[in-house]
Amino acid sequence: MWLAYDRKRGAFNEYEEAAAPWVDPDFDPPVPLTLSTKSSPIEYVRDVQRMRRLVKEEEVDIVHMHMSHDHGLAALAGGRVARIRTFHAERSLIRRFGQSWLNRRADAVIARCHAHRQLLVTRFGFPMDRVHVISGSINSERFAPATNSERCKARAHFALPLDVPVLGHVALIDGRGQEELLDAATALGESALHIMFVGNGRREQALKQRIDNAGLNDRVRLTGYLRGGELLEAYAAMDAAFVAQPGNDASARAALEAMASGLPVLGVQTGALTELVDDAVGYPVSDRRVDSVASAISKWLTAPSAADTRGRAGRAHVIAERTFQREAERTITAYEQVLRERSTRTAT
Repeated sequence: MWLAYDRKRGAFNEYEEAAAPWVDPDFDPPVPLTLSTKSSPIEYVRDVQRMRRLVKEEEVDIVHMHMSHDHGLAALAGGRVARIRTFHAERSLIRRFGQSWLNRRADAVIARCHAHRQLLVTRFGFPMDRVHVISGSINSERFAPATNSERCKARAHFALPLDVPVLGHVALIDGRGQEELLDAATALGESALHIMFVGNGRREQALKQRIDNAGLNDRVRLTGYLRGGELLEAYAAMDAAFVAQPGNDASARAALEAMASGLPVLGVQTGALTELVDDAVGYPVSDRRVDSVASAISKWLTAPSAADTRGRAGRAHVIAERTFQREAERTITAYEQVLRERSTRTAT
């Protein structure tokens, strides 16, 4: 198995992490690929030629694509190889030029949630048995419930009192519900509730101004971008997490990180969050209206013991269904099915 990735990721702005530090070099393909949407025409043509050579010389059985850009490369490279495409985001499920041509060059597709599977069937005509649902996963060993000692240390690090409820929000990307969360906190009036925003983004200054205007400076912390142990420490300081959007890849990673950390999630019912956050593991929020968000916060605040129970249930669900191992097993099962079907078609 080889793992090719976007070699230019992280080189153009501060909001994207470079992929290289997270990839084991032992999995680099013998023929290097740029694999970037920011590739020049020369780099794109070179990638097509190199992928064609890789598939032929190394007798590749399956090419698994995760972006339309990669899908196009694999389709143009040709070869007698099975192609599987994962659709990570709903924006990839919009009809656009060339989409039908690409879809015809996929032996199977993987959706991140059942709602996306339905769109692939109804909007693009994929047979139901060729669309696999493989939900997002998380490292449940890295993200784990904090000990009392770790919690105390984290509260001190972020200047948060020990005796107040802290609601976390991770990723200051546009449209992730930051404004609605602040407005809901304001609507609740005088409260011990503290809010912790983790991340940075283009609208960070506007968010700071909104916090100041609402008079919430003493109850809101903005940590900036955190990674590694600092991110784990942020989760250790939280009592619950608010998630309004599944994310760019529909994996609902922020929700999974919080659940793996033993925190109940207040999740707006959209996309993959609808299938992940229910009353057993958190507090479903019907929509982004301020009163809906405020109602979920109030429900969480008024029953701490129930919140703890939901947090433990969320952790149990992640361990049972949303680990990297489970995702790998389901992906291998999809590979095996595709290869069996190709073998049957060839034999007949």
